[in-house]
Amino acid sequence: MLFLMVLQEIYTGHSKLSEEEIDAIDIEAPDQIPNCIATILRQSRPELFRPEPANLSTMPFRAGARPGRNDRCSCGSGRKYKQCCGRH
Repeated sequence: MLFLMVLQEIYTGHSKLSEEEIDAIDIEAPDQIPNCIATILRQSRPELFRPEPANLSTMPFRAGARPGRNDRCSCGSGRKYKQCCGRH
């Protein structure tokens, strides 16, 4: 949180840091901001925080069976798929 507060002070012109310190913070900001957001999320909404990122590259993708053109649409309209959701 302190890092975000320091960035706010720099942005509003109320910072008491030297130009060299501000330059160093500007370099660190792109790497530090996501960590700050993750910390806020973990504290405020622990049910949404995942401690380790999902490794999607190792998970195989399996598409469901595609409906046939003359099958009824799964949206429940009662029309054929080709005349309903399959039209676009």
